[in-house]
Amino acid sequence: MQIKAVRNEIGESSSLEHYVATQANFASIVTAAMSLAMIIVLFGMVVLISCYAEDDYRKILADLIAVQGSTAVGFILAGAALYMQCLNVDQSSRRLAISARIVACLLLVLGAGFLLQNVFGLSLLGDRLPGLLSTISLAHSAFGAAIHPLAAGSFVLIALTLLLHDVRIHARHYPAEYLAFILIGLSAIPLVGYLYGVNKLTFLHYSTGIPFLSALGFLLLSAALLMARPSHRLMAIIVSHAPGGNMLRRLLPSMLLLILILNLLVARGAEYGLYADRLMLPFLTLIDGALVVFIFWRFAGRLDREYGARMQSAAKLAETNSLLTAVSDSTREPIFVKNRQGLLVFANPAMLQQVGKTWEEAMYRASRELFAHKEDAERIDEDDRRVMASGLPETIEQTLHLPHGVFTYQSTRVPWFDKVGNVLGVIGISTDISERKRAEDSLREREAQLEKTVVERTALLRELTNHLETVREEEKRAIARELHDNMGASLTALSMHLESVYKILPDDEKWQERKPRIQGLMNSLVGTTRRIQTELRPNMLDLFGLKAAITEQMDELAERSGMTCKASLPDEDVAIGHQMEIAIYRMLQEMLNNVTKHAKATQVDVILDVDEEQVALTVRDNGVGISQDRRDNNKTYGLRGLRERATFFGGEVDIRSTPGNGSLITIRLPIAAPAAPAAPAAQA
Repeated sequence: MQIKAVRNEIGESSSLEHYVATQANFASIVTAAMSLAMIIVLFGMVVLISCYAEDDYRKILADLIAVQGSTAVGFILAGAALYMQCLNVDQSSRRLAISARIVACLLLVLGAGFLLQNVFGLSLLGDRLPGLLSTISLAHSAFGAAIHPLAAGSFVLIALTLLLHDVRIHARHYPAEYLAFILIGLSAIPLVGYLYGVNKLTFLHYSTGIPFLSALGFLLLSAALLMARPSHRLMAIIVSHAPGGNMLRRLLPSMLLLILILNLLVARGAEYGLYADRLMLPFLTLIDGALVVFIFWRFAGRLDREYGARMQSAAKLAETNSLLTAVSDSTREPIFVKNRQGLLVFANPAMLQQVGKTWEEAMYRASRELFAHKEDAERIDEDDRRVMASGLPETIEQTLHLPHGVFTYQSTRVPWFDKVGNVLGVIGISTDISERKRAEDSLREREAQLEKTVVERTALLRELTNHLETVREEEKRAIARELHDNMGASLTALSMHLESVYKILPDDEKWQERKPRIQGLMNSLVGTTRRIQTELRPNMLDLFGLKAAITEQMDELAERSGMTCKASLPDEDVAIGHQMEIAIYRMLQEMLNNVTKHAKATQVDVILDVDEEQVALTVRDNGVGISQDRRDNNKTYGLRGLRERATFFGGEVDIRSTPGNGSLITIRLPIAAPAAPAAPAAQA
C-alpha cells in the first residue's frame, strides 16, 4: 500500500511537471492567438485605407480591394474583440470583458444584417447606420453593398463564438469550440475551390464569390478563436503533453499535407490526360487509403517504441520501489515524506509505529492529525516550512509526546525537488536519541550536583580560612598585647635600671666603651620589639583606624626601602567594619611586601576609595611588572591569598601589568557583606 502511494505521489509529481510545462505552452498559444488577432485587425485597416486610394494604387491593391469594406469592418471588430478576450483570459478585468462583449454584439448585428439582406432581401443596414459607417467603403465596395452569405454567416459564427467563449455545458463541453470548428469547415470551402480552380466552391451559386484573402482571414480567425482558450476540452487534447496530444500534433499536419499534395498530383494527371476523369476518384481512394495506412502504421510503431521505453522505465521504477521497500521496512529509524501542503505521502513501518497508526489512517494526513499534542504538530510544520523555504537540509532535535511515551528524536530533513528544481515537499529520517538524552540529562544533573557540592565545600573552606585568619589575628593581637604589656614594660624597667648602673660604673676606659654598646643594644631590642608588635597588630589600626594605619605603613616602607611612597586617602573617616579593615590592611601588607621583594620599583602609590557600595584599594608601582605566567600560577600564594580574601568578602582582584612598565593591582570589596557565607560562619 505504501509503495503504491509512493507511485501515486511520483505520478503526481510528474503530473505537476506536465502541468507546469502545459501552462507555459498555454501562455505561448494565447500569445500566438493575440498576434493573429492583431494581424486580422491590421489587414482590415489596410483594406479600409485601400478603399480611399487613388486609381493608380487601386491596381496595385486590386486583391485587397476585392475584400469589401464591410468585410474589413467585420474583421476589425472580430480581431479587436478576440484580442480583448485574450487579455481577459484570467477574468481579472470586468471592464475589458464587457468591452469585448459589446464589440462582439456589434459584429453579430453586422453579420446578421448582411445575412438577412442577402438571403431575404431585407435592407437593414444601409439606411439606418450613421453616416460615418455608410461612407467607409468607396467605389464598388460601398459599406451597404451585398457581401457573400458565407461571409455574413461566418461573422455571425465568430460573434457567437466570442459571446460563448467561456460558457461551459455538461461534461466540460464548450459550444464555442464546436462553432469554431464549423467556421473552419466553412472557410475551407472557398479555399479548396481556389486550390483546385473550382468556381462553384468560391461562388456557391451566388453572383459574387468570396475573395481568397477573406476566406484566409476567416480561417485564421477560427484558428485564433480556438487558440485563445487552449485549456478548453478540445484544444487541451491538442496542446497537452499527453500521448494523444503528441500524436495529433505529429500526425495531423503531415497527413493533411501529404493528402493535399497527392490529390493535387492526381488532379493534374487527369488534366493532362494521363487517365480518364472517371479513374480519378478510384486513384484518390487508393492513394489516400495507402497514405492513411502508412501514416498510422508509422505512428503505431512509434507508439510501440514509446510504450516499450515506458515499460522499461516502469521496470526500473518497480526495481527502485522494491529496493526502497526493503530499505525502509528493514530500518528501525522513522522515514517519512511530505508534500508541499504538509500531508504525509510516505511513511515506513517505524514511522507508523511512532505515531501509532496504520498506513490507511496516516495516509495524506497533516501533522495535527498524527500527533496528539498541538504544540508538537505546530513545531513540526514550522520546521518543514523552513526547510522547504530555504531549500537546504537541516538537522533538528525534537521532543515528541507519543502514545507510548515521551521521546526525543534527531531528525534530518531535506527538501524534495523535482527535475527542474521546484520544491515538492520534504523528506526526513529520524533517530531516537531518548536514551542518550536521558544519559546526558543524568550527567548534567550530576554535574550540577557536583558543582553545587563544590560551591558549598568552597564556601565552607573559605569560611574556615576566614575563621583561621580571625583566630590568627586574635593570636597576633594577644601576642602583640603581651609584647607591649610584658616585654615592653620589662624593657622599660631594664632601661631605667641601666641608667642607674651607668652612674656607678667606674671611670675605667673599658667600662666607658661598653656603655654605648649596651645602650645601642638596648635601643635595638626596643625597636625590634616595637616592630614585631606593629607587624603582629598595629596599634594605629585599633586606636586611630585604617587611614592612620595605611599612612604609618607607607611612612615605614619609605624609611625602610628608600622608595617614594604616596598615599591617596578619603577625606572623611572610613567606616567599613573592623573585620574588613583588618583584611584590607593585611592585603595592603602583602602587596607592599611583593613590591619590596620583586618589583624593583622606585615609586609606589596607594589609593583608597570608599563609596556607598564598595571600597577599592589600588597599589601602583613603576617596577618590572608581573608576568602572565606568574599571574596564572596558582602556586603563587601571595596573589592567591589576595584572591581568596577578596572572594570571601564577595569582591574581586584585578591585576594589570605590562612587563617593564610596572603593575597595578586593584581590590574591590562590597561594603555589604555577602549573605551566603553567613550560615557556615554561624555554624562554625
